[in-house]
Amino acid sequence: MASFNQLISEIAHSIQQADSVPVRNAIRLSLIHARNELIRQNYENHHYVDKTLQQRFRIKLIDIPDGDIEETEELDLITIKRSEFKVPRPVRLTNNLPFHSIRTAGSENPTLIPYVREGLMQYYAHLPGMTCLPCYDIINDYIYINGSRNVIYNNLEHIIIEGVFERPYEIPEANINDDDELMFSEDMIGTIKKLVLETFNAQIVRQTNEIPTPNLMR
Repeated sequence: MASFNQLISEIAHSIQQADSVPVRNAIRLSLIHARNELIRQNYENHHYVDKTLQQRFRIKLIDIPDGDIEETEELDLITIKRSEFKVPRPVRLTNNLPFHSIRTAGSENPTLIPYVREGLMQYYAHLPGMTCLPCYDIINDYIYINGSRNVIYNNLEHIIIEGVFERPYEIPEANINDDDELMFSEDMIGTIKKLVLETFNAQIVRQTNEIPTPNLMR
């Protein structure tokens, strides 16, 4: 399996720009874009993302300051927790869910937290079995946990997030660098290289302002 740096070098040599730092940086971005596009296409075709491409990490929740609490008195709904920091952006999939799963952490029986848009939470609160469950929404890259004012969530201090992300190296404690082989599955490499090469063969990034002149027919 090829690492990120190996793919960058291979593509840079194939377009005769092996020593060009701007080209190598552009190839790096193109590899990320091609990877995410391919993951999305595979999900559209098969409704499945390979487990080896998914990542899981734990984040801390904080209490919402009193001035920032959004609540609906008629339905006893309240925003109770928020992720301490912004979370990495997931790859856009066609299942209308930002992540594969979010669940509680620190208990013997972890509970899945369903995704419900903040504006729809008032309707879900009337569904049987949903009244006492927390739900989450993602706003400005923060995760917000919404729930009933009558249910105590003092013990909800961390959650576990699982999904496939646009930039895997941003995942906390992932320790991924360009020499790792964790970003791609072996069967993806050929298609990803083809997508990137199609871009750079059409317009090669150059370090100078020189405008390439097409070959003149004799």
